[in-house]
Amino acid sequence: MTLADSSYSITDAVNMIAQSRGLRSVTREEILRVIGLPIAESWMALWGAFDESWLDEYREKFVPMEYKGLRLFPGAREVLESLRGLGMRLGVASNRRNVLPALEATDIAQYFDSVVGLQDVALPKPNPDVVIESMERLGVRGAETWYVGDTADDMRAAVAAGVWGIGVESGNFKAADLLEAGAWRAIPSVVDLPALAETGNPSGCTFVPARG
Repeated sequence: MTLADSSYSITDAVNMIAQSRGLRSVTREEILRVIGLPIAESWMALWGAFDESWLDEYREKFVPMEYKGLRLFPGAREVLESLRGLGMRLGVASNRRNVLPALEATDIAQYFDSVVGLQDVALPKPNPDVVIESMERLGVRGAETWYVGDTADDMRAAVAAGVWGIGVESGNFKAADLLEAGAWRAIPSVVDLPALAETGNPSGCTFVPARG
């Protein structure tokens, strides 16, 4: 929900496993509240239960259908091209276990110098592992790194990793939620990133960690 709208395709795929396993159907609004969590944690939140066999069937039968339903937000590809044109190195740090198929399905894999998912680290966000691993692969320091995401856990991970968190309101979290979780900036859409990249100067700002 940062670069692409995954909510409809995930809702469809999750409801297919629900029908297969005799679980209740879920709404897109419910899916929006758990997008960004590891699958097992999101299903516990939805159904109060999780079985590894559900995940095996989901990955085998329904994840390919989910990938086909991913749709980039308007302007997202142009944003990536603009950021690359500004000399930025780009990486993905995700709570998906295998991230690359989603990038390939939306034809944006070529823009990223690093792709990190849960298969590469010990702990999911809000722990900072995926962000730290991404920085190591990109060869950058926290003070020169922006982490862009649409959830409060993204911003908490940014704080824990010591990087500048930029919250995007394209998911289920509003600016106030993202700032409360520690975001340095909150923007309505990724299309606002190039302007921020050209004018923003994190080194000249006071970074305030998340409260609580």
